[in-house]
Amino acid sequence: MTITKKIMTLAMASILVLNGCADLDVGNTNAPDQSRALAEPGDVESLIRSTFLSFWQGIHVTGGSFLPGVMADANTSSWGNYGMRELSSEPREAANNSPAWNYAYALEEPWYYWYGAISAAKDGLASLKVGQEGGKTFLADASADKRAEIFAKFVMAASNAMVAVYYDKGFYVDESTDFTALELVAYDVHMASAITALKGVISDAEANASIAIPENWMQIAGLTMGDLAKITHGLIARWTAGVARTAQERGAVNWADVKSHASKGMPMSPVGDGVYWWSRTQYYCGVSASWGRADYKLIGPSATDDGYTNWLGDNVADRKAYVNYTDDKRIAEGKVSGLKDEAGNLLSTQCAHFSVEAGDTTWAHSFDQTRGSYAKNEYRTRLIASRGTYHQTYYTWDRNRDYAVYAGIQGPMHDLLQAELDLLQAEAELRVGTAAAAATLINKTRVGNGGLTAATDANKGAPTDQPSALDGASLWSQYKYEAMIENTLIHPFTGYMNRRGWGDLVKGTPTHLAIPGKELEILLMENYTFGGQADAGKPGTAGRISNKGFRVRGFDIEFQKVTPLIDADLR
Repeated sequence: MTITKKIMTLAMASILVLNGCADLDVGNTNAPDQSRALAEPGDVESLIRSTFLSFWQGIHVTGGSFLPGVMADANTSSWGNYGMRELSSEPREAANNSPAWNYAYALEEPWYYWYGAISAAKDGLASLKVGQEGGKTFLADASADKRAEIFAKFVMAASNAMVAVYYDKGFYVDESTDFTALELVAYDVHMASAITALKGVISDAEANASIAIPENWMQIAGLTMGDLAKITHGLIARWTAGVARTAQERGAVNWADVKSHASKGMPMSPVGDGVYWWSRTQYYCGVSASWGRADYKLIGPSATDDGYTNWLGDNVADRKAYVNYTDDKRIAEGKVSGLKDEAGNLLSTQCAHFSVEAGDTTWAHSFDQTRGSYAKNEYRTRLIASRGTYHQTYYTWDRNRDYAVYAGIQGPMHDLLQAELDLLQAEAELRVGTAAAAATLINKTRVGNGGLTAATDANKGAPTDQPSALDGASLWSQYKYEAMIENTLIHPFTGYMNRRGWGDLVKGTPTHLAIPGKELEILLMENYTFGGQADAGKPGTAGRISNKGFRVRGFDIEFQKVTPLIDADLR
Protein backbone atom coordinates (compact mmCIF):
# COMPACT_ATOMS: atom_id res chain seq x y z
CA MET A 1 0.00 0.00 0.00
CA THR A 2 1.30 3.43 -0.90
CA ILE A 3 1.24 5.92 1.93
CA THR A 4 3.42 8.99 1.52
CA LYS A 5 4.87 10.73 4.53
CA LYS A 6 5.91 14.25 5.33
CA ILE A 7 8.83 14.19 7.74
CA MET A 8 8.99 17.06 10.19
CA THR A 9 12.27 16.91 12.06
CA LEU A 10 11.71 18.55 15.41
CA ALA A 11 14.38 19.20 18.00
CA MET A 12 12.89 17.04 20.70
CA ALA A 13 14.36 14.90 23.44
CA SER A 14 13.41 11.27 22.91
CA ILE A 15 12.13 9.76 26.12
CA LEU A 16 12.35 6.31 24.67
CA VAL A 17 16.03 5.39 24.83
CA LEU A 18 17.51 4.14 28.08
CA ASN A 19 21.06 2.92 28.53
CA GLY A 20 24.12 3.70 30.55
CA CYS A 21 26.81 3.01 27.95
CA ALA A 22 28.56 6.08 26.56
CA ASP A 23 29.90 4.23 23.53
CA LEU A 24 26.31 3.58 22.36
CA ASP A 25 25.38 7.26 22.39
CA VAL A 26 24.91 7.99 18.70
CA GLY A 27 23.37 11.41 18.08
CA ASN A 28 21.22 12.57 15.18
CA THR A 29 23.50 14.99 13.33
CA ASN A 30 20.58 16.17 11.19
CA ALA A 31 18.65 17.47 14.21
CA PRO A 32 19.39 21.10 15.17
CA ASP A 33 20.44 21.99 18.67
CA GLN A 34 17.32 22.19 20.82
CA SER A 35 18.14 25.49 22.50
CA ARG A 36 18.62 27.16 19.12
CA ALA A 37 15.73 25.46 17.33
CA LEU A 38 13.22 26.45 20.00
CA ALA A 39 14.51 29.92 20.82
CA GLU A 40 11.96 31.76 18.67
CA PRO A 41 8.42 32.20 19.99
CA GLY A 42 6.88 31.19 16.66
CA ASP A 43 8.81 27.93 16.60
CA VAL A 44 7.72 27.03 20.11
CA GLU A 45 4.09 27.80 19.40
CA SER A 46 4.22 25.75 16.17
CA LEU A 47 5.77 22.84 18.04
CA ILE A 48 3.05 22.87 20.69
CA ARG A 49 0.35 23.21 18.03
CA SER A 50 1.71 20.12 16.21
CA THR A 51 1.35 17.87 19.25
CA PHE A 52 -2.37 17.25 18.84
CA LEU A 53 -1.91 16.08 15.25
CA SER A 54 0.67 13.54 16.43
CA PHE A 55 -1.73 12.40 19.17
CA TRP A 56 -4.59 12.21 16.65
CA GLN A 57 -2.62 10.25 14.06
CA GLY A 58 -1.48 7.79 16.72
CA ILE A 59 -5.16 6.93 17.23
CA HIS A 60 -6.76 7.40 13.83
CA VAL A 61 -4.09 7.18 11.13
CA THR A 62 -1.44 4.64 12.02
CA GLY A 63 -1.80 1.14 10.60
CA GLY A 64 -2.61 -0.03 14.10
CA SER A 65 -5.92 1.87 14.09
CA PHE A 66 -7.64 -1.11 12.43
CA LEU A 67 -6.55 -3.66 15.01
CA PRO A 68 -8.75 -2.80 18.04
CA GLY A 69 -11.89 -3.08 15.90
CA VAL A 70 -11.12 -6.55 14.55
CA MET A 71 -9.86 -7.80 17.92
CA ALA A 72 -13.19 -6.69 19.39
CA ASP A 73 -15.15 -8.39 16.56
CA ALA A 74 -16.86 -5.12 15.73
CA ASN A 75 -15.28 -5.09 12.29
CA THR A 76 -14.27 -8.22 10.43
CA SER A 77 -11.41 -8.69 8.01
CA SER A 78 -9.22 -11.54 6.88
CA TRP A 79 -6.93 -9.28 4.87
CA GLY A 80 -3.34 -9.34 6.01
CA ASN A 81 -2.97 -5.54 6.07
CA TYR A 82 -1.64 -4.24 9.40
CA GLY A 83 -1.85 -7.74 10.88
CA MET A 84 -5.66 -7.79 10.91
CA ARG A 85 -5.84 -11.42 9.85
CA GLU A 86 -3.41 -12.64 12.52
CA LEU A 87 -5.00 -10.70 15.36
CA SER A 88 -8.62 -11.55 14.55
CA SER A 89 -8.43 -15.19 13.41
CA GLU A 90 -9.76 -18.00 15.59
CA PRO A 91 -8.42 -19.68 17.58
CA ARG A 92 -6.71 -16.46 18.61
CA GLU A 93 -2.95 -16.23 18.29
CA ALA A 94 -0.53 -14.28 20.45
CA ALA A 95 0.40 -10.86 19.09
CA ASN A 96 3.64 -11.15 17.14
CA ASN A 97 5.95 -8.74 18.94
CA SER A 98 9.03 -9.47 16.86
CA PRO A 99 10.47 -6.32 15.28
CA ALA A 100 11.09 -8.47 12.18
CA TRP A 101 7.37 -9.21 11.71
CA ASN A 102 6.04 -7.82 8.45
CA TYR A 103 3.37 -5.82 10.27
CA ALA A 104 5.44 -4.83 13.30
CA TYR A 105 4.88 -1.17 12.43
CA ALA A 106 1.18 -1.55 13.24
CA LEU A 107 2.05 -2.39 16.85
CA GLU A 108 4.86 0.18 17.07
CA GLU A 109 3.40 3.29 15.48
CA PRO A 110 0.85 4.20 18.17
CA TRP A 111 3.59 4.00 20.82
CA TYR A 112 5.94 6.27 18.88
CA TYR A 113 3.29 8.78 17.81
CA TRP A 114 2.00 9.23 21.35
CA TYR A 115 5.47 9.51 22.82
CA GLY A 116 6.35 11.87 19.98
CA ALA A 117 3.48 14.10 21.10
CA ILE A 118 4.58 13.82 24.73
CA SER A 119 8.17 14.67 23.88
CA ALA A 120 7.19 17.67 21.74
CA ALA A 121 4.86 18.98 24.43
CA LYS A 122 7.56 18.61 27.09
CA ASP A 123 10.10 20.48 24.97
CA GLY A 124 7.58 23.18 24.16
CA LEU A 125 6.78 23.72 27.83
CA ALA A 126 10.45 23.85 28.74
CA SER A 127 11.18 26.47 26.07
CA LEU A 128 8.12 28.46 27.10
CA LYS A 129 9.33 28.49 30.68
CA VAL A 130 12.80 29.67 29.64
CA GLY A 131 11.29 32.43 27.54
CA GLN A 132 9.23 33.64 30.50
CA GLU A 133 12.19 34.00 32.85
CA GLY A 134 12.18 37.29 34.69
CA GLY A 135 8.40 37.55 34.43
CA LYS A 136 8.41 38.16 30.68
CA THR A 137 5.71 37.21 28.19
CA PHE A 138 7.24 34.89 25.61
CA LEU A 139 4.57 34.59 22.92
CA ALA A 140 2.33 37.34 21.51
CA ASP A 141 0.68 38.09 24.84
CA ALA A 142 -0.11 36.55 28.21
CA SER A 143 -3.18 34.76 26.80
CA ALA A 144 -1.07 33.12 24.10
CA ASP A 145 1.40 31.93 26.75
CA LYS A 146 -1.41 30.47 28.85
CA ARG A 147 -3.08 28.82 25.85
CA ALA A 148 0.16 27.12 24.80
CA GLU A 149 0.87 25.94 28.33
CA ILE A 150 -2.58 24.42 28.90
CA PHE A 151 -2.73 22.89 25.44
CA ALA A 152 0.68 21.21 25.80
CA LYS A 153 -0.31 19.77 29.17
CA PHE A 154 -3.59 18.51 27.68
CA VAL A 155 -1.91 16.68 24.81
CA MET A 156 0.80 15.29 27.10
CA ALA A 157 -1.74 13.86 29.54
CA ALA A 158 -4.03 12.56 26.78
CA SER A 159 -1.13 10.81 25.05
CA ASN A 160 -0.05 9.21 28.34
CA ALA A 161 -3.63 8.00 28.75
CA MET A 162 -3.63 6.31 25.33
CA VAL A 163 -0.37 4.51 26.14
CA ALA A 164 -2.08 3.22 29.29
CA VAL A 165 -5.13 2.13 27.26
CA TYR A 166 -3.20 0.05 24.74
CA TYR A 167 0.08 -1.13 26.30
CA ASP A 168 0.69 -3.10 29.47
CA LYS A 169 3.19 -0.58 30.78
CA GLY A 170 4.94 2.61 29.79
CA PHE A 171 6.88 5.66 30.95
CA TYR A 172 4.72 8.31 32.53
CA VAL A 173 6.24 11.61 31.45
CA ASP A 174 5.16 15.14 32.28
CA GLU A 175 6.86 18.53 32.33
CA SER A 176 8.63 17.77 35.63
CA THR A 177 9.90 14.28 34.78
CA ASP A 178 13.53 13.63 35.69
CA PHE A 179 14.93 11.40 32.97
CA THR A 180 17.69 10.08 35.23
CA ALA A 181 15.00 8.42 37.37
CA LEU A 182 12.64 7.30 34.62
CA GLU A 183 10.84 4.03 35.40
CA LEU A 184 8.28 1.84 33.70
CA VAL A 185 4.87 1.82 35.38
CA ALA A 186 1.91 -0.53 34.94
CA TYR A 187 -1.10 0.64 32.89
CA ASP A 188 -3.29 1.35 35.93
CA VAL A 189 -0.69 3.55 37.61
CA HIS A 190 0.03 5.20 34.26
CA MET A 191 -3.64 6.00 33.71
CA ALA A 192 -4.15 7.29 37.25
CA SER A 193 -1.33 9.80 36.72
CA ALA A 194 -2.75 10.84 33.35
CA ILE A 195 -6.24 11.36 34.81
CA THR A 196 -4.82 13.50 37.61
CA ALA A 197 -3.05 15.64 35.02
CA LEU A 198 -6.21 15.92 32.91
CA LYS A 199 -8.17 17.12 35.93
CA GLY A 200 -5.51 19.82 36.35
CA VAL A 201 -6.02 20.76 32.70
CA ILE A 202 -9.75 21.17 33.36
CA SER A 203 -9.09 23.54 36.27
CA ASP A 204 -6.64 25.64 34.25
CA ALA A 205 -8.83 25.68 31.14
CA GLU A 206 -11.93 26.70 33.09
CA ALA A 207 -9.97 29.50 34.74
CA ASN A 208 -9.09 30.76 31.26
CA ALA A 209 -12.33 29.76 29.56
CA SER A 210 -12.59 32.67 27.14
CA ILE A 211 -9.20 32.20 25.48
CA ALA A 212 -9.72 31.08 21.88
CA ILE A 213 -7.94 28.07 20.40
CA PRO A 214 -7.00 28.64 16.73
CA GLU A 215 -8.88 26.35 14.37
CA ASN A 216 -5.73 24.72 12.99
CA TRP A 217 -4.66 23.47 16.43
CA MET A 218 -7.43 20.85 16.59
CA GLN A 219 -9.26 21.39 13.28
CA ILE A 220 -12.33 22.60 15.18
CA ALA A 221 -13.69 26.09 14.54
CA GLY A 222 -14.71 28.43 17.35
CA LEU A 223 -13.10 26.37 20.13
CA THR A 224 -12.23 27.99 23.44
CA MET A 225 -10.41 26.85 26.54
CA GLY A 226 -13.83 26.42 28.14
CA ASP A 227 -14.70 23.96 25.38
CA LEU A 228 -11.39 22.14 25.85
CA ALA A 229 -12.32 21.64 29.51
CA LYS A 230 -15.60 20.01 28.42
CA ILE A 231 -13.83 17.76 25.91
CA THR A 232 -11.40 16.77 28.65
CA HIS A 233 -14.29 15.85 30.94
CA GLY A 234 -15.55 13.46 28.26
CA LEU A 235 -12.14 11.92 27.70
CA ILE A 236 -11.67 11.35 31.43
CA ALA A 237 -15.00 9.49 31.48
CA ARG A 238 -13.92 7.36 28.48
CA TRP A 239 -10.53 6.46 29.89
CA THR A 240 -11.60 5.98 33.50
CA ALA A 241 -13.97 3.25 32.32
CA GLY A 242 -11.89 2.05 29.38
CA VAL A 243 -8.57 1.33 31.09
CA ALA A 244 -9.98 -1.81 32.78
CA ARG A 245 -8.57 -5.09 31.47
CA THR A 246 -11.08 -7.42 33.13
CA ALA A 247 -14.71 -7.46 34.20
CA GLN A 248 -13.53 -7.26 37.82
CA GLU A 249 -11.49 -4.13 37.13
CA ARG A 250 -14.33 -2.47 35.23
CA GLY A 251 -16.72 -3.26 38.05
CA ALA A 252 -14.34 -1.55 40.49
CA VAL A 253 -14.21 1.67 38.46
CA ASN A 254 -15.38 4.84 40.21
CA TRP A 255 -18.63 5.00 38.24
CA ALA A 256 -19.90 8.06 40.08
CA ASP A 257 -16.81 9.85 38.74
CA VAL A 258 -17.45 8.51 35.22
CA LYS A 259 -21.04 9.73 35.36
CA SER A 260 -20.00 13.17 36.60
CA HIS A 261 -17.37 13.70 33.92
CA ALA A 262 -19.51 12.28 31.11
CA SER A 263 -22.38 14.59 32.06
CA LYS A 264 -20.05 17.58 31.71
CA GLY A 265 -18.45 16.43 28.46
CA MET A 266 -18.99 17.59 24.89
CA PRO A 267 -18.41 15.86 21.53
CA MET A 268 -15.15 16.24 19.61
CA SER A 269 -15.11 16.05 15.80
CA PRO A 270 -12.05 17.55 14.09
CA VAL A 271 -12.57 18.36 10.40
CA GLY A 272 -10.36 16.55 7.91
CA ASP A 273 -8.23 18.56 5.49
CA GLY A 274 -7.79 15.79 2.93
CA VAL A 275 -4.03 15.75 3.52
CA TYR A 276 -2.72 15.13 7.05
CA TRP A 277 -5.85 15.48 9.14
CA TRP A 278 -7.76 12.30 8.36
CA SER A 279 -8.99 9.03 9.86
CA ARG A 280 -7.74 5.82 8.25
CA THR A 281 -10.58 3.66 9.56
CA GLN A 282 -13.32 6.16 8.74
CA TYR A 283 -11.89 6.77 5.27
CA TYR A 284 -11.05 3.22 4.23
CA CYS A 285 -14.26 1.78 5.67
CA GLY A 286 -16.29 4.55 4.08
CA VAL A 287 -14.88 4.50 0.57
CA SER A 288 -14.46 0.74 0.11
CA ALA A 289 -16.77 -2.12 1.01
CA SER A 290 -13.77 -4.44 1.02
CA TRP A 291 -12.42 -2.74 4.14
CA GLY A 292 -15.46 -1.79 6.17
CA ARG A 293 -17.42 -4.90 7.03
CA ALA A 294 -19.65 -5.45 10.03
CA ASP A 295 -18.90 -8.52 12.11
CA TYR A 296 -21.91 -10.69 12.91
CA LYS A 297 -20.93 -10.44 16.58
CA LEU A 298 -21.74 -6.73 16.25
CA ILE A 299 -25.03 -6.88 14.31
CA GLY A 300 -26.13 -10.47 15.04
CA PRO A 301 -27.56 -9.71 18.49
CA SER A 302 -30.31 -7.76 16.69
CA ALA A 303 -31.55 -10.78 14.70
CA THR A 304 -35.29 -11.38 15.01
CA ASP A 305 -35.02 -14.96 13.71
CA ASP A 306 -32.63 -17.83 14.48
CA GLY A 307 -29.93 -16.72 12.02
CA TYR A 308 -27.45 -15.45 14.59
CA THR A 309 -28.21 -18.20 17.11
CA ASN A 310 -27.57 -20.83 14.43
CA TRP A 311 -24.38 -19.07 13.32
CA LEU A 312 -23.04 -19.04 16.89
CA GLY A 313 -24.04 -22.68 17.29
CA ASP A 314 -21.85 -23.83 14.44
CA ASN A 315 -18.21 -24.70 14.96
CA VAL A 316 -16.16 -21.59 14.20
CA ALA A 317 -14.74 -23.10 11.01
CA ASP A 318 -18.23 -23.92 9.75
CA ARG A 319 -19.74 -20.46 10.17
CA LYS A 320 -20.87 -18.85 6.93
CA ALA A 321 -22.45 -15.56 5.96
CA TYR A 322 -26.21 -15.24 6.39
CA VAL A 323 -28.93 -12.59 6.10
CA ASN A 324 -29.41 -10.94 9.48
CA TYR A 325 -33.10 -10.05 9.64
CA THR A 326 -33.54 -7.25 12.12
CA ASP A 327 -35.80 -4.40 13.20
CA ASP A 328 -32.79 -2.14 13.76
CA LYS A 329 -32.95 0.60 11.15
CA ARG A 330 -29.23 1.21 11.46
CA ILE A 331 -28.66 -2.18 9.81
CA ALA A 332 -31.66 -2.41 7.47
CA GLU A 333 -34.49 0.05 7.01
CA GLY A 334 -36.90 -2.66 5.92
CA LYS A 335 -37.67 -5.20 3.23
CA VAL A 336 -38.27 -4.68 -0.47
CA SER A 337 -39.34 -7.76 -2.41
CA GLY A 338 -37.53 -8.06 -5.69
CA LEU A 339 -34.12 -8.49 -7.21
CA LYS A 340 -31.79 -5.51 -6.99
CA ASP A 341 -28.41 -4.83 -8.53
CA GLU A 342 -25.36 -3.80 -6.45
CA ALA A 343 -26.36 -0.15 -6.72
CA GLY A 344 -29.68 -0.98 -5.09
CA ASN A 345 -31.79 -0.59 -8.27
CA LEU A 346 -34.87 -2.81 -8.36
CA LEU A 347 -34.66 -5.24 -11.28
CA SER A 348 -37.93 -7.13 -10.77
CA THR A 349 -41.02 -6.85 -8.63
CA GLN A 350 -41.07 -10.42 -7.45
CA CYS A 351 -38.82 -12.00 -4.87
CA ALA A 352 -36.10 -13.91 -6.68
CA HIS A 353 -33.33 -16.32 -5.73
CA PHE A 354 -30.24 -16.75 -7.81
CA SER A 355 -26.63 -17.82 -7.61
CA VAL A 356 -23.59 -16.01 -8.99
CA GLU A 357 -19.94 -16.95 -8.63
CA ALA A 358 -17.73 -14.06 -7.46
CA GLY A 359 -14.20 -15.31 -6.96
CA ASP A 360 -14.56 -18.10 -4.44
CA THR A 361 -17.66 -16.53 -2.91
CA THR A 362 -21.16 -17.72 -3.85
CA TRP A 363 -24.16 -15.58 -3.09
CA ALA A 364 -27.67 -16.91 -3.44
CA HIS A 365 -30.19 -14.82 -1.56
CA SER A 366 -33.32 -12.80 -1.96
CA PHE A 367 -32.43 -9.12 -2.32
CA ASP A 368 -34.99 -7.87 0.16
CA GLN A 369 -33.13 -5.67 2.67
CA THR A 370 -32.76 -1.96 2.09
CA ARG A 371 -29.77 0.03 3.25
CA GLY A 372 -29.73 0.95 6.93
CA SER A 373 -28.46 4.26 8.24
CA TYR A 374 -25.14 2.71 9.34
CA ALA A 375 -24.84 -0.46 7.25
CA LYS A 376 -26.14 -2.28 4.20
CA ASN A 377 -26.54 -5.86 3.06
CA GLU A 378 -24.74 -6.15 -0.27
CA TYR A 379 -25.39 -9.90 -0.56
CA ARG A 380 -21.76 -10.73 -1.14
CA THR A 381 -18.87 -11.31 1.23
CA ARG A 382 -15.73 -10.05 -0.60
CA LEU A 383 -13.44 -11.72 1.96
CA ILE A 384 -11.52 -14.83 0.89
CA ALA A 385 -13.24 -18.05 1.98
CA SER A 386 -9.99 -19.99 2.27
CA ARG A 387 -8.93 -17.69 5.12
CA GLY A 388 -11.98 -18.65 7.16
CA THR A 389 -15.63 -18.28 6.23
CA TYR A 390 -16.32 -17.16 9.82
CA HIS A 391 -14.73 -13.84 8.84
CA GLN A 392 -17.24 -13.40 6.03
CA THR A 393 -20.30 -11.19 6.27
CA TYR A 394 -22.78 -9.75 3.78
CA TYR A 395 -22.82 -6.42 5.61
CA THR A 396 -20.64 -3.45 4.88
CA TRP A 397 -20.40 -0.85 7.64
CA ASP A 398 -20.64 2.47 5.82
CA ARG A 399 -21.80 5.01 8.40
CA ASN A 400 -18.80 7.20 7.45
CA ARG A 401 -19.53 7.26 3.73
CA ASP A 402 -20.41 10.95 3.76
CA TYR A 403 -17.00 11.81 5.20
CA ALA A 404 -15.00 9.43 3.03
CA VAL A 405 -16.72 9.85 -0.33
CA TYR A 406 -18.89 12.91 -0.54
CA ALA A 407 -16.84 15.24 1.64
CA GLY A 408 -13.58 14.17 0.01
CA ILE A 409 -12.03 13.34 3.40
CA GLN A 410 -12.59 16.93 4.44
CA GLY A 411 -15.67 16.58 6.61
CA PRO A 412 -16.03 16.06 10.37
CA MET A 413 -14.14 13.07 11.76
CA HIS A 414 -16.21 11.97 14.74
CA ASP A 415 -14.08 10.87 17.68
CA LEU A 416 -16.14 11.60 20.79
CA LEU A 417 -19.90 11.44 20.26
CA GLN A 418 -22.70 12.53 22.56
CA ALA A 419 -23.92 8.94 22.26
CA GLU A 420 -20.72 7.68 23.91
CA LEU A 421 -21.11 10.18 26.75
CA ASP A 422 -24.75 9.20 27.25
CA LEU A 423 -24.01 5.48 27.19
CA LEU A 424 -21.16 5.82 29.68
CA GLN A 425 -23.66 7.48 31.98
CA ALA A 426 -26.07 4.61 31.28
CA GLU A 427 -23.50 2.07 32.44
CA ALA A 428 -22.86 4.18 35.52
CA GLU A 429 -26.59 4.13 36.26
CA LEU A 430 -26.71 0.36 35.80
CA ARG A 431 -23.85 -0.05 38.28
CA VAL A 432 -24.44 2.61 40.91
CA GLY A 433 -27.69 4.35 39.96
CA THR A 434 -31.16 3.38 38.83
CA ALA A 435 -32.25 1.12 35.98
CA ALA A 436 -34.93 3.63 35.00
CA ALA A 437 -32.33 6.36 34.45
CA ALA A 438 -30.20 3.90 32.45
CA ALA A 439 -33.16 3.01 30.23
CA THR A 440 -33.81 6.68 29.46
CA LEU A 441 -30.21 7.15 28.34
CA ILE A 442 -30.14 3.91 26.32
CA ASN A 443 -33.30 4.89 24.48
CA LYS A 444 -31.68 8.02 23.08
CA THR A 445 -29.96 5.82 20.50
CA ARG A 446 -31.98 2.60 20.74
CA VAL A 447 -35.18 4.42 19.76
CA GLY A 448 -33.77 7.59 18.22
CA ASN A 449 -31.28 5.91 15.88
CA GLY A 450 -32.37 2.29 15.76
CA GLY A 451 -36.14 2.74 15.67
CA LEU A 452 -36.44 -0.08 18.21
CA THR A 453 -39.01 -0.46 20.97
CA ALA A 454 -38.11 1.58 24.04
CA ALA A 455 -36.14 -0.23 26.72
CA THR A 456 -37.63 -0.39 30.22
CA ASP A 457 -36.33 -1.11 33.70
CA ALA A 458 -38.44 -4.28 34.05
CA ASN A 459 -35.44 -6.61 33.68
CA LYS A 460 -32.14 -5.03 34.67
CA GLY A 461 -30.05 -8.19 34.23
CA ALA A 462 -26.35 -8.39 35.04
CA PRO A 463 -22.98 -7.23 33.59
CA THR A 464 -22.34 -10.78 32.38
CA ASP A 465 -25.33 -10.68 30.01
CA GLN A 466 -24.45 -10.81 26.31
CA PRO A 467 -25.47 -8.00 23.92
CA SER A 468 -28.97 -8.13 22.50
CA ALA A 469 -31.28 -5.65 20.79
CA LEU A 470 -34.39 -7.77 21.33
CA ASP A 471 -37.35 -6.52 23.34
CA GLY A 472 -37.23 -9.36 25.84
CA ALA A 473 -33.55 -8.93 26.58
CA SER A 474 -32.23 -7.50 29.83
CA LEU A 475 -31.35 -3.84 30.13
CA TRP A 476 -27.69 -4.79 30.45
CA SER A 477 -27.90 -6.71 27.16
CA GLN A 478 -29.60 -3.81 25.40
CA TYR A 479 -27.03 -1.40 26.81
CA LYS A 480 -24.10 -3.48 25.57
CA TYR A 481 -25.61 -3.70 22.10
CA GLU A 482 -26.06 0.08 21.95
CA ALA A 483 -22.57 0.79 23.29
CA MET A 484 -21.03 -1.41 20.59
CA ILE A 485 -23.08 -0.35 17.59
CA GLU A 486 -22.93 3.37 18.34
CA ASN A 487 -19.17 3.44 18.89
CA THR A 488 -18.03 1.28 15.98
CA LEU A 489 -15.82 3.11 13.45
CA ILE A 490 -15.85 6.29 15.48
CA HIS A 491 -12.99 6.20 17.99
CA PRO A 492 -11.07 3.06 16.90
CA PHE A 493 -10.44 1.83 20.45
CA THR A 494 -13.83 2.29 22.15
CA GLY A 495 -15.40 -1.05 21.20
CA TYR A 496 -12.22 -2.85 22.20
CA MET A 497 -12.13 -1.06 25.56
CA ASN A 498 -15.78 -1.96 26.14
CA ARG A 499 -15.57 -5.66 25.28
CA ARG A 500 -12.30 -5.99 27.20
CA GLY A 501 -13.75 -4.42 30.33
CA TRP A 502 -16.94 -6.45 30.12
CA GLY A 503 -14.94 -9.66 29.74
CA ASP A 504 -16.51 -10.26 26.31
CA LEU A 505 -13.43 -10.53 24.06
CA VAL A 506 -12.96 -13.86 22.28
CA LYS A 507 -10.82 -16.15 24.43
CA GLY A 508 -7.13 -15.51 23.83
CA THR A 509 -7.52 -11.97 22.47
CA PRO A 510 -4.70 -9.76 23.81
CA THR A 511 -6.12 -7.49 26.48
CA HIS A 512 -3.25 -5.11 25.76
CA LEU A 513 -0.03 -5.02 23.79
CA ALA A 514 3.49 -5.41 25.10
CA ILE A 515 6.03 -2.63 24.71
CA PRO A 516 6.91 -2.89 20.98
CA GLY A 517 9.66 -5.38 20.20
CA LYS A 518 11.86 -2.75 18.57
CA GLU A 519 11.66 -0.62 21.70
CA LEU A 520 12.46 -3.62 23.90
CA GLU A 521 15.69 -4.10 21.98
CA ILE A 522 16.61 -0.45 22.57
CA LEU A 523 15.73 -0.80 26.24
CA LEU A 524 17.81 -4.00 26.51
CA MET A 525 14.77 -5.93 27.70
CA GLU A 526 13.65 -9.43 26.84
CA ASN A 527 10.88 -9.71 24.28
CA TYR A 528 7.42 -10.68 25.54
CA THR A 529 3.85 -10.56 24.29
CA PHE A 530 0.18 -11.23 25.11
CA GLY A 531 -2.71 -13.20 23.70
CA GLY A 532 -3.22 -16.61 22.17
CA GLN A 533 -5.98 -19.06 23.07
CA ALA A 534 -3.50 -21.55 24.52
CA ASP A 535 -2.14 -18.83 26.82
CA ALA A 536 -5.46 -17.30 27.84
CA GLY A 537 -5.26 -16.02 31.40
CA LYS A 538 -1.49 -16.21 31.60
CA PRO A 539 0.40 -12.95 32.23
CA GLY A 540 3.17 -11.78 29.95
CA THR A 541 6.68 -11.80 31.32
CA ALA A 542 9.48 -9.35 30.80
CA GLY A 543 13.10 -9.02 31.82
CA ARG A 544 14.52 -6.10 33.69
CA ILE A 545 16.14 -3.08 32.15
CA SER A 546 19.86 -3.79 32.15
CA ASN A 547 20.95 -0.26 33.00
CA LYS A 548 19.31 2.95 34.03
CA GLY A 549 20.00 6.23 32.36
CA PHE A 550 18.91 8.46 29.52
CA ARG A 551 20.41 9.80 26.36
CA VAL A 552 19.07 12.52 24.09
CA ARG A 553 18.55 12.11 20.38
CA GLY A 554 16.59 13.95 17.69
CA PHE A 555 13.04 12.69 17.27
CA ASP A 556 11.18 12.71 13.96
CA ILE A 557 7.42 12.95 13.74
CA GLU A 558 6.25 11.56 10.41
CA PHE A 559 2.78 12.84 9.65
CA GLN A 560 1.09 10.33 7.38
CA LYS A 561 -0.54 11.75 4.29
CA VAL A 562 -3.72 10.35 2.81
CA THR A 563 -3.60 8.82 -0.66
CA PRO A 564 -6.47 7.44 -2.75
CA LEU A 565 -7.40 3.88 -1.83
CA ILE A 566 -7.94 1.08 -4.29
CA ASP A 567 -8.92 -2.50 -3.50
CA ALA A 568 -5.65 -3.68 -5.03
CA ASP A 569 -4.06 -2.42 -1.82
CA LEU A 570 -5.66 -5.33 0.03
CA ARG A 571 -3.39 -8.24 0.77
